Amino acid sequence: MKKVALLGFKGDGCGKHYNRVLLELAEKRKIDLTCIDYGMPENVLGKPSLREMAKLIKDRKVRYLDLNNPADLESYKNLSEIDVVFIVTPDITHCQVAKEFLGKTKRIFIEKPLDAILRNVRILEDFPKVGKVVFGYDHYLAKSYPFQLKTDDWLKEGIIGDLREIEFRLLEPKIISPHRIKALDRGMIYDFFPHGLSVAVATPSPFAYPDPVILKKVRLLKVLVAKYFGCKMSGTSFVKIDFEIPEQGRSIYCQSWIGKGVGKDFEKNFRIIGTKGEIFVDIKNYHYTILDEKGKKIKEDKLLYDYEKSFLLSAIDFKKTLSQIPGALPFEAAKETLYILDEVRWRSEPRGKSPIYKVGSSVSEIEKIIKTKLNN
Repeated sequence: MKKVALLGFKGDGCGKHYNRVLLELAEKRKIDLTCIDYGMPENVLGKPSLREMAKLIKDRKVRYLDLNNPADLESYKNLSEIDVVFIVTPDITHCQVAKEFLGKTKRIFIEKPLDAILRNVRILEDFPKVGKVVFGYDHYLAKSYPFQLKTDDWLKEGIIGDLREIEFRLLEPKIISPHRIKALDRGMIYDFFPHGLSVAVATPSPFAYPDPVILKKVRLLKVLVAKYFGCKMSGTSFVKIDFEIPEQGRSIYCQSWIGKGVGKDFEKNFRIIGTKGEIFVDIKNYHYTILDEKGKKIKEDKLLYDYEKSFLLSAIDFKKTLSQIPGALPFEAAKETLYILDEVRWRSEPRGKSPIYKVGSSVSEIEKIIKTKLNN
């Protein structure tokens, strides 16, 4: 039975993407699961409820270590021979937490980004086998995994001609939830742009993840930021990033729109535009449409897919290679992504007060506000 450690159990990241599957596996005695966090074993999303978690602990189907408890803290320090570790703690702690498990485990998966501070990566780089043990993970890359595999075939077939442009949108009409304000305080770049970057770079990549070689050649063109009226974060709530990636001797123009309090409807999709048509992927509903150059529908379908279960089952299966683990990416790719995020954050620093938009404003309205601000 595989021994699995889940760090950051109380956070909404675990509540959304990890707890359901891992607790189910633990309850069926398919894994030996240790959940780790500070304080009572309760998730902010109520998944599982405190009562359910208490029963799992009582029945010894799950072990919970409260790092505020000296005895549990000592048990945490003595953990060894763990098969797989999932790190879903605040991003500023990622590399330090990962270091504590180097030499004790076979695989470590770090929820994107690799860290919030570029310098922290040095904590891991000295470990001789870091590239074989530490991997990044992006759940939007996992969501798009079946489309990425199909897109490879479609591009080879020339169904949309030569690849010319990629667009990624992650726009929500809702404002930031109170429990997310602290985690997102520095803005959209570190928490959300990795999704757009990974999905875009993975599209022409020969692998099911962003190729580090391509990431090293990403060229940032423009970064625009804004903030909705009344936003309680110190960072911005909207960012548009234009960049280029290389592909077979030419450059592919990419755009990524990310924001909260934007528009009237959710937009979670990406478009792959070629010389003879385009592929439109609705990531939220797992639906794709292929159009020719005249906008006529060639093909459409829905790919039913439980990305959380697919990722977690593959991650604990050592017969699976990295390309067979949806959403996983090599340590070097995760590190290169962090370099890009660092540059985006530097470019995004607004001169004076950030442009302000009303909640519900469209992308075009927000871009107009930003351009007016820049021209004044």
